[in-house]
Amino acid sequence: MPKPAEARAAPLVEHRRYRPQPEGHQHGYHQLLFGLAGASELELDGHLYRVDDRTGLIVPAGSHHDYMGYQGNLQLVADFPAQSVALPARLMARPRAFALEGAFGNRVRALAAGRTACAARAPQADWQLAATLAATLADSLGMPADRDVFPLMAVDAYLRANLAAPLRVPELAAHFGWSVRRFQTLFAEAFGDTPHRYQTRLRLDRALLWLSNSRLPLAEIALMSGYPDQTTFTRSFTRRFGLPPGAWRAAARR
Repeated sequence: MPKPAEARAAPLVEHRRYRPQPEGHQHGYHQLLFGLAGASELELDGHLYRVDDRTGLIVPAGSHHDYMGYQGNLQLVADFPAQSVALPARLMARPRAFALEGAFGNRVRALAAGRTACAARAPQADWQLAATLAATLADSLGMPADRDVFPLMAVDAYLRANLAAPLRVPELAAHFGWSVRRFQTLFAEAFGDTPHRYQTRLRLDRALLWLSNSRLPLAEIALMSGYPDQTTFTRSFTRRFGLPPGAWRAAARR
């Protein structure tokens, strides 16, 4: 079945080891590195970052980076084309190191173990892992916020917690204390999309996980994801992922 033209470029999630010889490149997609063993070093924008079993790193799209690995290094690497998964654009706009500790670190290591167990190189597995990593990252990372700064991660968390509710921008703007026009402008700058389109990505990311990890009927998943009926859900899902939900679930199980 051919993919519709609207289908997004798929993310890629895999284990990688870096060679001890320095190398460098840049690419047009965001990249997340989650350290699992040993250590690697990357230089971005004149800053040196170390990735080991306690740290991770955001590498923004278009950023040239030099990198090398030390003996025994291993990373779980997620390549995220623009707007492939639901993450605020500003969160991915600059290099950023983060700690892999507590529940966050344990979750990442469990996902990495699952990637090892899944030998098949299937887009369904990559999408599922990418959506899970994106949600885990959004739940664990914050950004500085005060009364003069748009509360990026608070807005993201609110949308994730209310996926089934209709999105009414005036109510959302009022909830965070902004005028509608100002809120829409700041939202577009921070998320790289409109509120409705970003919510659609969030809903479909969540639906993807329900399809892969449960036996819920498609009609129930549609309602839980905020769609009025299964037909509307199927149309939206197929436009993004290139397969209808039922076919996607069957492929994921294979």
